[in-house]
Amino acid sequence: MADDTTGFPPVGILTPAGTKPWPSEPQYSLGPGTTTIGRAPHCDVQINHPTVSRAHAELTWVNGRLMLTHLSAVNLTLVNGIPVREQIALRTGDLIELADGILLRLELYTSGEEVTLAISRDDRRMYAVLYADVAGYSRLIEDNDIATARQIETCLGVIRHETERRSGRIVNIAGDGILLLFPSAEAALSCAIICQRTFAQLNLRLEPARRMEFRIGINSGDILITPAGMHGDAINIAARVQALAAPGGILVTGVVHDQLQGHEGFKFEYVQTNELKNISREVRTYRVAV
Repeated sequence: MADDTTGFPPVGILTPAGTKPWPSEPQYSLGPGTTTIGRAPHCDVQINHPTVSRAHAELTWVNGRLMLTHLSAVNLTLVNGIPVREQIALRTGDLIELADGILLRLELYTSGEEVTLAISRDDRRMYAVLYADVAGYSRLIEDNDIATARQIETCLGVIRHETERRSGRIVNIAGDGILLLFPSAEAALSCAIICQRTFAQLNLRLEPARRMEFRIGINSGDILITPAGMHGDAINIAARVQALAAPGGILVTGVVHDQLQGHEGFKFEYVQTNELKNISREVRTYRVAV
C-alpha cells in the first residue's frame, strides 16, 4: 500500500467486471489506507492498458467512508456511469470505470464478513436518457461515405464536448445512433439544444443534400447498471420518442416536461400522446424550441 498500513487485514476488494481484456489479478485487495489505481508500476492496483493513466484514481478512507478521487488529466473516471469531478463516497456494489471500458466492481467487508452485493439498491439509479439519430443516414452514406464519416466525427466531437461539460456520459455509439446518460433532465436538454444549434451552424456551409440533421429524444427514469450494460424501459422510450422527432428537432417525454416545466430558457409545445411499440403505457411528447 502507499502508506504505513501493511499487514492490516483487507477491508474490501475490487473485482474486474468489464469485457475489455487486460493482464489482471482475479481481484485486488483494499487495505485501510490509501489505494492508488493506474498504469504505473508503483500503483497498488496496476492496470496495464493504454487508456488508463499512470496515476488514474485514488481510494482513501475518510471518517469511515471510502472516498474516490479522480487523478488523471487525460482520461475520465466514472462511478456507475457518471464522470467523477470531485471526491465522492463509494458504496459496495459501485462500478468504477477507468477511461473506456475498464470496469472494477467494489465489494466492502463488514466485521470481516463479505457484504452481499445489493445490486437493486446500488446499481439502479435515476438518469435522463438522450437518444440521437441521424436523419437520412443511409442516403448520406450512399452518396459519399467518406464525407459522411468525417461529418459524423465532427458532430460526435461536439456531442462529447457538451456531454462532458454537463457530467454526462456517452454510453453507446452504433452507426448513426448515439445513447447518452445525464444526471438530470436539465443537463440532457441543455446539451441537446446547444448541439442542435451547433449542427445547424455547421450545415449552413453545406449543400442541402449533404446536411447532417439529428433527431433527438429525451426521457427520464430508472436505469439498471450491470457489467453487461444498461437496462430499463427509460432507454427504450427515449429511442422511440427520438424516431418521432423532426430532423434537427428535439422531442421530450411528459416526464421530462413535468420536471422542467417553468424552467427559464426552455420552451415546450405539446405534440400528442403516443402508443409506442413494446411500451404498455401511453407517453406524452413535447416539442422543444431550439
